[in-house]
Amino acid sequence: MALGSVRLIKTEDSGLFYFDDAQGQIQPPDFRIVLNDGAQLLVEVKNIAPIGNGLEAKIRAADVTAAQAYAQATGGRLLYALFWSRMRMWTLVDPSTFRLVGKYQRLSATDAAMANEMHLLGDGHLATEPPLTFSVVMNRDQERVVERLGEGEETRALTIGGVELLAAGRIITAPDERRLAWFLMLHGGWSETQTSHFDDEGRLERLDYVFAPDLPDDVAVRQMAEQGFAFLDTLSTLYTRQFLEAVTTEDGEIRALREEPEPAVLAQLIPDSYWERKHRVLRIWRFQMQPAIDTAPPVD
Repeated sequence: MALGSVRLIKTEDSGLFYFDDAQGQIQPPDFRIVLNDGAQLLVEVKNIAPIGNGLEAKIRAADVTAAQAYAQATGGRLLYALFWSRMRMWTLVDPSTFRLVGKYQRLSATDAAMANEMHLLGDGHLATEPPLTFSVVMNRDQERVVERLGEGEETRALTIGGVELLAAGRIITAPDERRLAWFLMLHGGWSETQTSHFDDEGRLERLDYVFAPDLPDDVAVRQMAEQGFAFLDTLSTLYTRQFLEAVTTEDGEIRALREEPEPAVLAQLIPDSYWERKHRVLRIWRFQMQPAIDTAPPVD
């Protein structure tokens, strides 16, 4: 629901159930998800912890078989939602993408990305024109000297006169665009730098907090300039980063065990009418990534 393509999410693995074990074990996955088009998914969620290189998922083969049996018995397509915690990346994959090694089904992060079906839940990449800037503007009329230290140095008290949000140097005024820009600054994954601006007398005029992507070389800089935008993280990663910042400290320590999600929060950030506007200051591109490996069942 947070990404806009889900009608219902239901916990599937709670409560009692009874089954005929003549054909083996069955095991309910974590969630049943009903999409807007009525399709039903059975989703097992796995956290891939950063142990070793942290770039391979490993699940007991017997558990996968039992989950597949449950899906066949109750209806719904079984998928695995893998959270690669080192990269803060979600992938949604069909069990057929795993490879059997001994008693375990294994899947590399690379293969998971190739088979990723997070688009089913409404996930996608956002892009916009860099940089995004949060500018704190000083009220020059209320600036005053607090203490003179000698040798021309002094301490001054500054008063904030206002704040501005800018996209590629353009001031954002629409409330929903400002809200989206602020969200992207906080959770978009771009690097932040701080720049101070002074007048000819050395008095502080404003502080700029500038958010822009890290580009490895001049080729990447030219490519970004030619295409006119730069990628942010996926919607699912943005939402995950927001969640983690709510429940952990800057040092990574847990400060809350739960954070109730707000349904459709990301879908509401970019309303459908946003794309129809002719004069958007904050220009947004949205890309839906399709899996390179087709594992979807045939349509009847």
